[in-house]
Amino acid sequence: MRTFLIILFCCFAFTVRAVAIAVVHAEDSVPETERRYAKSLAAHIHRWYSEAGVESVLLPDRALQKNSAYRLVFLVDCQRPTKALISTVKALLARGTRFVVCYSASPELATLFGLKCGENVRSDTGKWSAMAFGPGKPKGAPSSILQTSTTLFTVRPATSETQVIGWWQNRAGERTDAAWLRTKCGSYWMTHILTGDGDEAGKQRLLLSIAAEANPEVWNLAAKKVFGEALLPLKDGSLMKRTWSLPKSSPRRKQLERTFKMVHLLQVETQRLVEERAGYKAYQSACELRDYLARTYGMTYFSRPGEVVGVWDHSGRGLFPGDWKRTAHLLAVRGVTDVYVNVAGAGFALYPSKVLPQRTSESVLQEAVAACRQYGLRVHAWILCYSCTNAAPGAVDAFKAKGWTLQDVNGKELNWLDPTHPEVKQYLVKAVLELAASGVDGVHLDFIRFPDLPSSLGRRTRARFEAVYGKASNWPACITESNGAKRAAFLRWRETQIADTVLAIRSKLRAQTPGVSLSAAVFGKYPSCVDSVGQDWLSWLRTGLLDYALPMNYTENPEALRDWLGTQTADARLASKIISGIGVTAAESRLEPIDVLRQIEIIRKMNCKGFALFDLDEKLRREVFPTLAEGVTKQ
Repeated sequence: MRTFLIILFCCFAFTVRAVAIAVVHAEDSVPETERRYAKSLAAHIHRWYSEAGVESVLLPDRALQKNSAYRLVFLVDCQRPTKALISTVKALLARGTRFVVCYSASPELATLFGLKCGENVRSDTGKWSAMAFGPGKPKGAPSSILQTSTTLFTVRPATSETQVIGWWQNRAGERTDAAWLRTKCGSYWMTHILTGDGDEAGKQRLLLSIAAEANPEVWNLAAKKVFGEALLPLKDGSLMKRTWSLPKSSPRRKQLERTFKMVHLLQVETQRLVEERAGYKAYQSACELRDYLARTYGMTYFSRPGEVVGVWDHSGRGLFPGDWKRTAHLLAVRGVTDVYVNVAGAGFALYPSKVLPQRTSESVLQEAVAACRQYGLRVHAWILCYSCTNAAPGAVDAFKAKGWTLQDVNGKELNWLDPTHPEVKQYLVKAVLELAASGVDGVHLDFIRFPDLPSSLGRRTRARFEAVYGKASNWPACITESNGAKRAAFLRWRETQIADTVLAIRSKLRAQTPGVSLSAAVFGKYPSCVDSVGQDWLSWLRTGLLDYALPMNYTENPEALRDWLGTQTADARLASKIISGIGVTAAESRLEPIDVLRQIEIIRKMNCKGFALFDLDEKLRREVFPTLAEGVTKQ
C-alpha cells in the first residue's frame, strides 16, 4: 500500500510539472535551404517557455508521433506539411491535443482546423506592425503585441466554430488583416510567425496563456520562477548593502527606506499567492514585485555627467514604426544620448540612396534625424558593411555577378562582400560618405570584418593574397593549420584589408564631413578577433581611425565582462573612446534590469565613455529604461 501511494504521489507530481509542450520546427515541410531558419524561429518559442520556468521539447516535424502525449503542439513554419505529418496531426487532434499553427499554406492542414487558405501576401510598408487581440483571446494574454512582419499566409474561417481573435494593425493603428484565429478544439492559427524581434515579453505572456488553457498549472510554474528571481537582490544582500552605503541623511537613502515598506508588503502578498497556487493572479503579483524591486535597486545608482547612454535600433524604425518623433521623445525623457539607427547595409538602404540598393521608398533615415534633432539626441547612421543581410531583391545576385562576394574554399558564393576586392572598398567608402552627408552626427560601422577564417579562403581571395606573398602550396592547410607556412602572413594580410577600408573611410570623412564622428560595433573578445575575423579595432583607436569603438560585450557573466573590459582598457588612454555594448536581448545574452545595472557598474569602474544597449525594443521601454531612470539616467 505504501509503495502504491509513493507511486501515485510521483505520478501526481509529474502531471503537475509536465506541461507536455512540443515545439515542432519544419524540416520535411520546407525546402532544405529554409530549414535552419525554421528551427531558429521555433527555438524562440522553446526559449520563451524555458525562461518562464515551463518545460517544452524542440523537435523536427518528422519526429512528431501519433501516440505522442503532448497536450500542446506548435507547428512552426510547416508551410507544406507532408502527408505523414497531416496524418499525425489528425490523429493527435482526435486524442485531444491542442495545436498552434504558425505560417502554413497547406489547404489540407487548414481543413483540419476549420479554415480555408488564402494567399501568400507581402508588404514592407508597415501594414503589419502590431497584433491587437479581442474577444476569444486566452486568459492572461496581452491586448496587443508589437511585431513588424512583411509576409503572411492568409486564412479565413470555414465554420462557425472558428473565429478571428487577433488582427494585424498598420503603423497608424488601423486594423488590416487577420493575425490569430481560434479554431475548433481550442487550437490556434497564426498567419505569420512569432519572431525574435520586438515585444518578447508580450509574446512570452501570450505563449503562457495558451499553454495554461491546456494545463492551468503553467501560471503557477511561471509565478514561482518569477518570484524566485525577483527576490535575488534581497537574498544576496546586495540591495541592502548598496542602500546602507549611502549617507543616512541623504534624500535617496530616506526614499529607499520608505520604498522598502512597500517592497515588504508586496513580497508577503506575492508569497501567499504563490504558496496558494493562485495561478494567473500569483503570476501577476510576482511580475509586479520583480519590476518594483528592479526600480528600487535602480535608486541605488546615480547619473554620471557626460556619460554616453546609447541604444542600438536594429529595425531602424524606432519603437513605434512610422512615428519616430514619439520614439525620440521617449528616449530623451529616459536619458538616452545617442541612437545608432540601422538604415543601411551592403545590399539595402532605408533612404533615397544613389549608391546602395533601396529596400523601401520611405526615408527612414531622415525621419529619425529630424525627430532626434528636435529632442537633442545624437544620431549615428548604422551600416552593415560587408554582410548582405536584409538585401534588397536582386542585390546579392548582382554582387555575385560582379565577383564581389566571398567564396568558401569549395568555390561556393557567400552572402558577404569580399573585403579584399578593390571595387568593394570603393563602394563602401561611397556609401559611408553618402550617409555622412545626410545630416547625421556620426556613421556607425558594423560587420566591418570577415565572417570567419574558412570563408576567407576562396579562389579569388587566394589569388589576391598570392599576388603579394607568392604561391601558397598545400592550400588551405598552409593557412588553417596552426603551423601552416603561410598562416601568419595571411592573417596579417587579411587584417590589413579591413584596416585599409577603415583608413579610406576615415580619410574621406575628414576631408568632406569633418564634424561627423566614426564609430564601429566590434567583437568584444580581443585580441582573438584579430585572427578570427581580421578586426584589430584597438589598433584603429590608437591610430585615430575611429572616434569610438562599441565592443559587443554580450554576456550574462559579470566576470567575463570584467575580463574583456580589462583587456580593452589596458591602455588607459583608450578607455574614454570605448562605449561598451550591453546585450540586453542579444542572442548571446538575456539580461534583466538588475543585470544591466550591475554591468553598467563594471563599465564605469573601467572608466569607459559610456554604454550602449542592444536592442531598442519593448523590454527596454517597459523594464530597463524605467529602472535606469531611477538613478543611472535620472535627470
